Amino acid sequence: MVFIDLFVSFFRIGLFSFGGGLAMIPMYLTEVEKHGWMTQSEFMDIVAVSQMTPGPIAVNMASYVGSSAAGWAGAIVATTALALPSVLVILALTTVLTRLKNNPWKNAFFFGIKSAAMALIFYAGWLIASDTLSSSLNEGQWLTAVKGLLIAGGCYLTRIYWSKLEPVLLILASGVIGALVFGG
Repeated sequence: MVFIDLFVSFFRIGLFSFGGGLAMIPMYLTEVEKHGWMTQSEFMDIVAVSQMTPGPIAVNMASYVGSSAAGWAGAIVATTALALPSVLVILALTTVLTRLKNNPWKNAFFFGIKSAAMALIFYAGWLIASDTLSSSLNEGQWLTAVKGLLIAGGCYLTRIYWSKLEPVLLILASGVIGALVFGG
């Protein structure tokens, strides 16, 4: 039964998510909590690890969640189910989209999809920030929360002003800074 649940859940996520891995986070979290595959805190840790490991974030998250739910077979089922809708939809749409290259309805449709994807990415950012900060604030560790916000703000500003900086370097530098600032 868990394999069917994994397949249906990840097929649905792959079919109805637009905007990449971060935009999928709200759908992932809904499915993970609904099926009890992991807690929200565990899932947020998976989000962080998925961003640091090679490959697409969405695929990495599917593999981790599937593995957590049903081992290696679960990882294969979840990852396959996540990718399958994209493959099928792209195959079907390729011929249609080339015929509708300059169609205003098509352009308006994609503008709407990009707007929704942007909203989902903002929401994913909110989820990650609130999970990261709420544990510190709930424990009365205001200084820890402020340090976390400063690291996040520093990363954001660094990326804006040095857009050619490799994201991997920024992630590694943030990890080192986090270890120095928060390490015992």
